[in-house]
Amino acid sequence: SVMIKYAVFDFDGTLVDSNNIKLNAFFQVTNNLPNSKAIIEEILSRDVGDRNTIFEFFSHAMYSEHGISVNINDLISNYTLLCEDEVSQAISTKDSDESLEKLLSMGIKIFISSATPEQTLNIIVNKRGNSHLFNGIYGSPNSKEMHIHNIRRLFQCHSSEIIYVGDSEVDRVAALRTNCHFFGIGHDFSRFSIKPQVLRETLHDLPKWVSTFT
Repeated sequence: SVMIKYAVFDFDGTLVDSNNIKLNAFFQVTNNLPNSKAIIEEILSRDVGDRNTIFEFFSHAMYSEHGISVNINDLISNYTLLCEDEVSQAISTKDSDESLEKLLSMGIKIFISSATPEQTLNIIVNKRGNSHLFNGIYGSPNSKEMHIHNIRRLFQCHSSEIIYVGDSEVDRVAALRTNCHFFGIGHDFSRFSIKPQVLRETLHDLPKWVSTFT
């Protein structure tokens, strides 16, 4: 029998081709404010964290540099609604739908683990019409490491039975810190600080790779 029994997927950029949508949305919801483009660019270049943190930095910079007060909550909710709308219509990443079906046919339980707020994430996955495939859909405020801990506790399983699949450093580190297997996605390793041991352009090879753990 297969030793890996649980596959945990990052969402944006891994299952859904949405990294650019998320990125552009920061510019779209602030484009009515002067000098916003340069400020957003600078904040994004520092990779500071999630939408809440990014808009906190933005608000602070707008005030200290230009004396303009912005409502953080409005920006966050506009951003969330825009992404909800666009990500729910975005195309799946290449080979991901087939790969998920194959894993399910192998008896593997699949999960989503994302930094997107959990309520929003559920809305998006429901709109995409494939929420029934997943045994759990996990978002923020819990961290990706916490998502893995929750799965281990819920299913009374060991890290060696879990593979984490993701396209960025946060994903690689979550797998590393929880001792899970890691399957990296990307055309190169620019989104990682070091090259993952396993890195593929698409999810095409994932089922085959998982089946070698017997």
